[in-house]
Amino acid sequence: MILVVEDEADVREELVEMLELRRFAVRGAASVADGIDCVRERAFPLTLLTDLRLREGSGLDLIRAIRSDSGLSAKVVRSIMMTGHIDLTEQVQREIAKQDVPLLFKPVDFDVLLPLLAQDAVH
Repeated sequence: MILVVEDEADVREELVEMLELRRFAVRGAASVADGIDCVRERAFPLTLLTDLRLREGSGLDLIRAIRSDSGLSAKVVRSIMMTGHIDLTEQVQREIAKQDVPLLFKPVDFDVLLPLLAQDAVH
């Protein structure tokens, strides 16, 4: 399963729909708290696709929270970050690199995203 965490409803819905059309099981969440709840509820591993800048926190906050909890981290096989901002500070770039997550720019290029998802084959 793929969990899409994006606070902009139209972007989230479009990503969910595009992934469902490609036969992925997908769920959307609007915030860090919703994302954590979704991971907590899952019995099977998932791939996390999260926006960097969310209204109530960030995708980095979400990834750090998941990784700091062994029960949650065992459920996330891969994290992928996306952003619509090309003006990332060096500090943010370093933190993304430190978390070792791929960074995609919006609008998300499915030719780049799909191979990342296929590596995990979490359908």
